[in-house]
Parts: sequence; structure tokens; C-alpha cells
Amino acid sequence: MSKLLPWMRIAVAVCTLGVLLALGLACVGLYLEGNSSANLDANGVHLTPVYSVEKVSERLRPMAPVLLGYAALVLLALTAQALADGPAASRSALSPENRLRLLKARVASLPDAARSEERRRRMMAALAAFAVLICAGFSLVYLLNGAHFFSWNLETVMGDMLWHVAPWVIVGFGVMIAASLAFGRSVERELALLREVPKTAPKKAPEGRRVPLTPLRAALYIIAIVFIVLGVMNGGLRDVLVKAINICTECIGLG
Repeated sequence: MSKLLPWMRIAVAVCTLGVLLALGLACVGLYLEGNSSANLDANGVHLTPVYSVEKVSERLRPMAPVLLGYAALVLLALTAQALADGPAASRSALSPENRLRLLKARVASLPDAARSEERRRRMMAALAAFAVLICAGFSLVYLLNGAHFFSWNLETVMGDMLWHVAPWVIVGFGVMIAASLAFGRSVERELALLREVPKTAPKKAPEGRRVPLTPLRAALYIIAIVFIVLGVMNGGLRDVLVKAINICTECIGLG
């Protein structure tokens, strides 16, 4: 089961993108059909709503088996993940990244293959971030243009926004999912490499050392003692005690 789990994750990711694409195309199809000339009168007013309950149900009804299959696949993947982890893994709160970090601290020296995997992950993270920023940039270019939201026809405005923004959102999520899967596989490969590397002996905790009594430190101690004695002699101790009693009895409410 553990060998099939990575492929099931990939299948869930691909199916997720497919379902999002299918839903997006259904919305675009409804928008194009609702704003066609057949659904507009001479004054440009819609004869029937673009996204009515009947039309949406008509579009989604053929997709019901696909959505049910996708839900079953997600449930199967979650069940396989729980069975692959087992009771011992469920008690461990360490992620693969944390295990890799701890293992790196124990090895004598990192092999070249492990350093290559680390560079590959940095490159993947940089490319994924760059791709997501590009998708976000194209989306913001459309969203920040007030001319696209000047009309009071909400269905037309939302349909245009969906047509121009949704593809970039889908591409951004696809890049993030693909990068996450590739990042996880790279971490697992590096973990496998580091398990074969000789380990170093655990470092002993540093022994506590006494702080030397420097002349400046001794002078500060003497000044502190002198001021404490002066405060007791001029009645400052009683003032502090009275203020503490007032705080406890008046502000906090004790007593």
C-alpha cells in the first residue's frame, strides 16, 4: 500500500485539476450561452438569467458521476494514507522536512547527491514562486482595472472576470501542487541517501562555566547593595509594602 500511495497522490492532484477545469468550462459555457444573441432582446436585456438554478442543474447533472468518482478517489487516498502511516507514525509529529533536518545534524558530511537534491529543491521552489507570481500578476492586472467592473450587469461582469481570472488561478494551483509533490519526493530521496551515510557521535552539552567577577561587575554589585540599604533606611521598604498591599486589596480584590 505504501508503494502505491505516491501514485494515488498524483492521481488525486491530476483529478483535482481536471474537476476544476471541468467546472470552469461549465461556468464559461453557461456564460456564453446566457449572453448569446438568442438570450437577449432588442434592448440587450437578458430573456432568462444566465446562471439560473435550472441551467446550472442541467450543466452539472452529467458531471455527477465524475464528481462522485472524484470524491471516492479522495476518500480512498485518505484511507490509504491512514493505513500506510499506522499507529506508530500517527504518534510521530515529525514531518519529512523535520526528519531530514535532524538527520543532517547527525551525519559526518553531506554527500554530493544530497547537496544536489537540496539545490534541486531550491530551484523548484524558486521556479514555482515565479510561476505563481506571474499568474497572480495577470489576475491582478484584470482585477485592478476599474473599467472591467463599470457595468451594473453583475452576470456579465462576473462572467468576464471568470473567463480572464479563473485560468490563471487553475494554473497557479496546478504549479503549487506539482511543486509540492516534487518537493516531497526530493526530500524522500535525500532521506534515503543520508540514512546510508556514517553518523557522528552525539555532541555533549556544554558544561556550565562560571562568569568571572570583573571589576565593573563588582562595582555594580556594591552600588546595588548601597542603594538597597539606603532605601531601607529612609523608609522606602515600608512604602513599597504599603503599595503592594493596596494593589492586592484594591485593584486585584484579594482579602
